[in-house]
Amino acid sequence: MTFTAIDFETAHAQYPCEIGLCRVEDGEITETFSKLIKPACFPYMNPWCQKVHGISASDLQFEETFEDLWGELRPWLEDTVLVAHNAAFDMGVLRASLRHYDLAIPHSDYVCSVSLSKKTWKGLPSYKLNSLCDMFDIRFRHHRAGADAEACAKLVLKAGEEMDAPSLEDLLTLSGMKVKAL
Repeated sequence: MTFTAIDFETAHAQYPCEIGLCRVEDGEITETFSKLIKPACFPYMNPWCQKVHGISASDLQFEETFEDLWGELRPWLEDTVLVAHNAAFDMGVLRASLRHYDLAIPHSDYVCSVSLSKKTWKGLPSYKLNSLCDMFDIRFRHHRAGADAEACAKLVLKAGEEMDAPSLEDLLTLSGMKVKAL
């Protein structure tokens, strides 16, 4: 099972203030990366967003922009399958950031771990990341991008075990899902 889990925390709408990435190779988490991002809307921070993740404008004032970080982020995102919990949101933030800075969209596909969880564990009362992680005793600091990305990766690995799927491709086939192009 090989993929990269991704998560964003946002300052406002689709302006990221933190990115988290977790690389899984052959069924093992090999690296987790998290970086604060000076958002394009800086210094504005939506009060609701700030309350959720606890990241303030003062935390971001000396951080690099998404454009400045692109050289470091791009290898994580190219030629891989990205997995995100509520992928529509995270892929929207990624696309908006790339568009804002006029950066080329990397060659990647993606899949949503919420949808995958609904196919794997039918009928649960909640498919929120923290609810699913509680169910499997996965401890993490919710609403911080690196921790959320790693928790997402662990859930996908758990789904692979549940479905007896040795690869992400097998897991998607067994669950009736397909990857989507970024």
